[in-house]
Amino acid sequence: MRATTRISKDERRREIIEAATREFAVGGLNGTPVGRIAESVGVSQPYLFQLFGTKKELFIAAVRRSFERTVAAFRTAAAEAGEDAGTEAVLMEMGLAYHRLLDDRRLLLMQMQAYAACEDEEIRDVVREEMLRLVSFVRSASGAPDAAVREWLAQGMLMNVVAAMDLTGVDADWARMMCPVTGEALQK
Repeated sequence: MRATTRISKDERRREIIEAATREFAVGGLNGTPVGRIAESVGVSQPYLFQLFGTKKELFIAAVRRSFERTVAAFRTAAAEAGEDAGTEAVLMEMGLAYHRLLDDRRLLLMQMQAYAACEDEEIRDVVREEMLRLVSFVRSASGAPDAAVREWLAQGMLMNVVAAMDLTGVDADWARMMCPVTGEALQK
C-alpha cells in the first residue's frame, strides 16, 4: 500500500489557485468549468467550493495572485537596481522584469481575463484595488512623477498586446515598431 502525503489546507488552496490561473487564463471566468480545475489538482468540486465558496471567488483569488506575482517581480527588480538608482533606472529594471514575466503566457492571459471580467462589479472592484496596489508600488519604488508612471504603465499595456499577439516573432517593420522592449533587437 502506497503512503499518501497530506498537505495543509493553505497549501491545497495555493495549488488550486495555480491550477485555476492556468484554466481561467484560457477560458475566462464564464468559459472555465470548475470541474476541470478540481480534476487537475485531484480534489472534488465540493471540496473546491468548500475552500473558495464560489467560482467567482476562485477567479478573484487567481486575479489577486497574478497581481501579487507582478508586484513581487517589481519589488525584486527595484531592490536589484539599488538604493542609489535614479527614477529611470528603477523603471527600466521593473520594465525588464515585467518583460521576463510575460514569457509566462498564463500570467499575461490571466491579466487579460481579469480586465475582460470587469463587467462584473465585484471583479472590477478587485482589479481596481490590485491596480492601485501596483501603481502605488511603482510610484513609491521609482519616485517618478504621475506623468512618467502613466507613460510607463502605458508601455506595459502595449507589452501585453505585443506578447498576446506574439509580435516578437514577426519580421515586419510594423511589428518591430510596436515592441517597446525588443523592437531594436529585432531590427535587421
